[in-house]
Amino acid sequence: MEKKWYLLLTALLFFFLSPVETQPSSGLDVTLTPSIIGQGEVALLSIQKLGNAKPTVIWMGEKITLLSDNKNKAWAGFIGADLTTKPGRYNINITFSDSTRPHAITVNVLSRDYGSRRLTLPKKMVELDTATLKRVRKESKTVKGLFLSSGKNPLWMGKWIRPVPGMIVSPFGCRSIINGMERSPHSGVDLKTAEGDPIKAPNRGTVALVAHHFFSGLSIVIDHGGGIQSMYFHLSKDFVKVGQIVKKGTIIGLAGSSGRVTGPHLHFGIRLNNRRIDPIQLIEISGGLER
Repeated sequence: MEKKWYLLLTALLFFFLSPVETQPSSGLDVTLTPSIIGQGEVALLSIQKLGNAKPTVIWMGEKITLLSDNKNKAWAGFIGADLTTKPGRYNINITFSDSTRPHAITVNVLSRDYGSRRLTLPKKMVELDTATLKRVRKESKTVKGLFLSSGKNPLWMGKWIRPVPGMIVSPFGCRSIINGMERSPHSGVDLKTAEGDPIKAPNRGTVALVAHHFFSGLSIVIDHGGGIQSMYFHLSKDFVKVGQIVKKGTIIGLAGSSGRVTGPHLHFGIRLNNRRIDPIQLIEISGGLER
């Protein structure tokens, strides 16, 4: 009896942890890695098909940007679930520009508990006066407006890189408890830096914001096109300007401790089709874009 349960458990683990893939005999090869994602997570979708038909992918009601590899007749792109996406089963719907039959993949989105972090900050940085609150709301509106540019053509390509090599000192998704009060979950990762460490652009894109904000301090946002924006907060110096196109690896600024922080570090975040996703996971799985 114990052996049967062991074999059943092994089979279930293989099913859930293996990439989702169609049968090659259909002429269509679709792979999702990983095959299951959780709230705030991201996966790499790869499509390879015989012929020249162009695929269109819809995920959670939105069109997903795909990069093409004409030599191998392949396409690839990212899908993600926001931190607050309701757990459940969602379809990736794929159609083609020729008469190829539509294809669908069902993906399980699981609940994720990223834990919590406790911070103690000066009272004036938490209990805001009227003027500061007005400023914070204006800055928040400005930044949110930058995440609505999913229609732009993608500038990014290939594997993404980390902006700094430092270890994670505060993980993505954890609940923030500031001075005993629960706040919004952490929508990026805090990476260890020293004051003045150089920060690199993780991929090609257009600088969309360079500004001093109350919470995030000196901030830079890069629009990579195709629904992806990256954010860099608490800088001490910037080396770019709005509208400038930066290449992967370009030094865009220096790390610091500006804004609402307890010490120098880099807050690094990525939005994918306006969904808050783990930026480190995107970097890790982006190696699949290298052909």
